[in-house]
Amino acid sequence: MDKTFGTEPVILLVEDSEADSLLLQQAFARAGMRRPLQIVRDGIDAMSYLLGRGEFFDREKYPMPSILMVDINMPRLNGLELLTWLRTQTDFGHLMVIVWTGDSKIEQINHAYHMGANSYLVKPTGHEELQELISCFYRYWVVHNCLPSPPQPPKQPVTLARD
Repeated sequence: MDKTFGTEPVILLVEDSEADSLLLQQAFARAGMRRPLQIVRDGIDAMSYLLGRGEFFDREKYPMPSILMVDINMPRLNGLELLTWLRTQTDFGHLMVIVWTGDSKIEQINHAYHMGANSYLVKPTGHEELQELISCFYRYWVVHNCLPSPPQPPKQPVTLARD
């Protein structure tokens, strides 16, 4: 792979399990990814990240992602609720949404695709299977796939009109 750090897409992982987040970070690093994952713990934080609100205001520190990996079962706002909101937001049409979950029920899979998921991955139970899955994921989504550019942040701060 001859991509530089600056050209690797940003992946935002929405995962409430610290253990799963750490395992994914390690698996992506072993697969060759140079850019660290951006991680938030639930759908509410993912919305704030995507909108650049609160602690996620600095786009140098929290760049706009091209890929969103989202767990379904999370507190506050679950992955399918986040996906429902996301697909109503025109500014995020560029996002490739990968559902990342332990649930392999066909009803859940169908619902995720109906809500606009681009892929549905079931979390493997073993470390070797996880590494194989992430290596394949990385080769496809990061190395070989051509992703659209994320929208550029405004040059000047956006001000909201008041009533």
